[in-house]
Amino acid sequence: MEKSYLEKIQIHKENKLAGLHPGAKLWVVILYTVCTFILNSIHLTEVGLSLAVIPWFLVVLILCATSGAMKKCVKAFKAVAFIALVIFVVQTFIVPGGEVLWRFGILRICEKGLRTAISLSFMVMDIAGIFVWYFQTTSNKEIARALEESGMNYKAVYVFTSSLSMIDILSGNSKTIMNAQKARGVETEGNMIVRAKAFFPTLVPLILGAVIGSEERVLTLEARGFSMQCEKTHMFNLEKSGLESTVKIASAVVTILVIAGRVALWIL
Repeated sequence: MEKSYLEKIQIHKENKLAGLHPGAKLWVVILYTVCTFILNSIHLTEVGLSLAVIPWFLVVLILCATSGAMKKCVKAFKAVAFIALVIFVVQTFIVPGGEVLWRFGILRICEKGLRTAISLSFMVMDIAGIFVWYFQTTSNKEIARALEESGMNYKAVYVFTSSLSMIDILSGNSKTIMNAQKARGVETEGNMIVRAKAFFPTLVPLILGAVIGSEERVLTLEARGFSMQCEKTHMFNLEKSGLESTVKIASAVVTILVIAGRVALWIL
């Protein structure tokens, strides 16, 4: 039997962890971030390195693997890892202070620089990683519906979700324009100068396309009565996987254990 339109637009996820309500996922994200800051305050070794935040990233990898979203998250993890690596290198060799641990010519690594490098780089990895998991397992449509359920104004919800979707739209349009340039014989691959020469001319059609697209979206919203002051009809409804309570309790227990461990170390 053919499904109706309302049935087709619903999102059904077989994986129960990926199918968690966006509110439950946000609860996990918040508590994970809190635990990250707490673990970052634990200084180990004689130098006082925040080594506890390094294995903490395994939690993100476990969440991605059990959610069945590891393949989708790998590309984003590579970008986050590159940013974290840049932060690590810059902080290691630039920040002075404390005993000099290593020196080679004008390059040197100090205690404070190494502490700051490990702390900042893995804080970025951990916090950005958990947000990667959230957005890779939650569609913009689910986020918008969850925000409306929480009581947020529908106009604010639209602005937020349209901003998220605009990133994907502009990225796709940019790739289309670059492919068109390549088909015309324009050199788009090579060193940074060649890439810059090919990229900057694409900004004009990209911006014009975004302006035209926004005008079309305004007309579509007006046709749907977006600005009408009345109760809105929702055709898309969120489904719960059934693990929401379990996940919330488990994440709360882990957070309490982390806080208790930090307090115990502080007392001892």
